[in-house]
Amino acid sequence: MSHLSTQDLQERIRVYFQACLNRSLEFSLDLPQDPSVDLNAEVAFLQKKAERLRGQLAQHSFDSRVLDAAQKLVGQTTANTAATTQDELSQACVGVMRAEIENARILAAMLSADYERTQPRDPLFVGMSPNGLPAAPGEDVIAPPEARTLAEVGELYITFHEKHWARKTRGDQQRVVALAEAVIGPGKFMRALDVEDVKAVRDALARVPPNYMKSKANKGISVIEAVKANETGASLSLKTQDKYFAMFKSLLIWARNEGYSVSIPGAGVKVAGVGKTNPADRRKPYSTAQLQMIFGSPLFRGYSNEARTKPGPTVTRDGKFWVPLIALFSGMRMGEIVQLLASDLREENGIWFFDVTKGEDKKLKTTSSQRRVPVHHLLLEGGILDLTKAAKGKARIFPDIEPGADGYYSHNFSKWWGRYSKSIGFAAPKSAFHSFRHNFKDALAAAEVPENIAKSLMGHIDKSVHASYGSGPPLPILRIALDKVTYPVALSGVMG
Repeated sequence: MSHLSTQDLQERIRVYFQACLNRSLEFSLDLPQDPSVDLNAEVAFLQKKAERLRGQLAQHSFDSRVLDAAQKLVGQTTANTAATTQDELSQACVGVMRAEIENARILAAMLSADYERTQPRDPLFVGMSPNGLPAAPGEDVIAPPEARTLAEVGELYITFHEKHWARKTRGDQQRVVALAEAVIGPGKFMRALDVEDVKAVRDALARVPPNYMKSKANKGISVIEAVKANETGASLSLKTQDKYFAMFKSLLIWARNEGYSVSIPGAGVKVAGVGKTNPADRRKPYSTAQLQMIFGSPLFRGYSNEARTKPGPTVTRDGKFWVPLIALFSGMRMGEIVQLLASDLREENGIWFFDVTKGEDKKLKTTSSQRRVPVHHLLLEGGILDLTKAAKGKARIFPDIEPGADGYYSHNFSKWWGRYSKSIGFAAPKSAFHSFRHNFKDALAAAEVPENIAKSLMGHIDKSVHASYGSGPPLPILRIALDKVTYPVALSGVMG
């Protein structure tokens, strides 16, 4: 058990006092209706009780009842007695006594109908008031928002969102919440989180090994243990750190909006180095030599083994064959291509186009990603429309591409492409499947396609003033621009 901060301990004492106030509210409603109760005697008893407790507090004389309540506040049990310092327990005892003294005084004022004196005077409890009656016997006890712990709020957060998250996103969010609980402590009250807790999560993300968040081999290994065992010093990429940290901050924002905290702690805390990436370190388009290797490989020219890495007579025009070609001649992202349905390959006034939309089991990166992308004439000549004959209606164009464990169709295909690139020899540090998108962007620029049309084809946001008017470039204009895209690569024999 980690030691409690003063702020955390004070929050627990306030929650204890809140429960006392709620019980007093119940007493103030019930006792006046009981003819056997002498209200004047009750008030005198409570006033004497407050004076007696105040005298004991001055002597730091704590009876067994106070000690028991204090032990529960700090979470001390027989098994973890050594984890709680004497100072923490003493502070908890003082807090319990202060709560009992103030509560006795307030209940006496309630029973006397002296409501001007029912406001807490103790600085620790100023502004607090009853917020409900205690649960009746047999009723579920639901902690008020301010009494929710990080673990409880984390569970509520995931339950609230999980129906709208993709499987991959849900898994990432669950891992982030688990990491935060391990670093901060699951029992800490959500409203007690501060900037140091937020920085601790950020720093942990910077120090955990690259495979910690997802590797099954790390189950049962705490964040602290993983950091200590990370002798190589290898860490998550800055982009990944920033993604996970943004997820943690989303939890903090949601908790504030739902009333589980009164502010967003550490709102200005950031991952160091994010936003300062050197453009030279970003992904680059495939070079002409790489494109020649790709489209001259057995995948497109004929293979003789299951991995499609050895030359042979077989060519299979499935997802592995078409997805790279569509990427090269449309600029679409891998995820947009592999999830295509037969109904997404459409025709309007003689123009065939990819209808890039989100829907059931289909996802897009951003709102601007939704668009219509004409089918390049080389893809049409290569027989891409044959795909719609095999897949009808809402069937997938590429049934051979199955979703990964994260629910994304790009998961398995991405891993396969990485293995294939290494086997064929066109893999490079700054190249990946996304490089096709960079090739397409460069090809549009080389063809002198206007920027607004290029952005429309690629699903980028056009922030110019003119972009806010109208519905964007019409399909015929987009087709003319897209058909200008060419590459210095021989595709004869590939496109049919």
